[in-house]
Amino acid sequence: MTILAIDQGTTSSRALHLSDDGKLVKSCAVEHRQYYPAPGHVEHDPVELLANVMKCIHSVEDLDAVALANQGESCFAWDGRDGRPVSPVIVWQDDRTAPVTSQMQSDGLASEVMQRAGLPLDPYFSASKLGWILNNIPEAATLAESGHLRLGTTDAWFRDRLTGRFETDIATASRTSLMNIETGEWDAELCRMFGVPMDALPGIGPTSGNLGDLPGGVRLAASIVDQQAALYGHGCRAPGDAKITFGTGAFAQ
Repeated sequence: MTILAIDQGTTSSRALHLSDDGKLVKSCAVEHRQYYPAPGHVEHDPVELLANVMKCIHSVEDLDAVALANQGESCFAWDGRDGRPVSPVIVWQDDRTAPVTSQMQSDGLASEVMQRAGLPLDPYFSASKLGWILNNIPEAATLAESGHLRLGTTDAWFRDRLTGRFETDIATASRTSLMNIETGEWDAELCRMFGVPMDALPGIGPTSGNLGDLPGGVRLAASIVDQQAALYGHGCRAPGDAKITFGTGAFAQ
């Protein structure tokens, strides 16, 4: 079996083509533009990200499966009827919603968010970014009213466009501040608190398995947020195992 492992990251899309015995056959890397439209704002073009992922896939022939890692908290909105983006990707580094999370802190909501989502109130996570889109992009609100809005992290966009299945995985969903860590499902109260319509969110599924077929019939076999992918890739299997990543950001898990 030949596998293409893709990391769609903050600055580029990178791929490793691995042979049956796990040896590197070929690599691919495609950078994308960073947009800084205002202080504290960091954005990507979702169409460019998708095109770069496809470049990585098309760089290799005779693939059996693809595994895809994503940026995590970076998220945006699109029209569910044709996949047209109605917002840029708001990148995990973007802190435009700091006033929102600060107000929620003042309102005493931090403990409930932590209890339900297992995460602190912070503009880093997807929830406040998705709420910002609803409040600041009129087309997103219009699509929500008509039932055609789709909201999600970048993996949900890739999977929607490439497999026809509007889904995310449980590890990525856990980074949004909208998933209940006890149930593994979207939490109605968290969605209400952040102003995110739950029916616009993707289905939550496993990180591996038969996740759908990409163009050309290649199976998507794994989809997971980048840091959890790195944790698994480093062989961390037992309680107390840890890894530290030094990349665009630094993360300890």
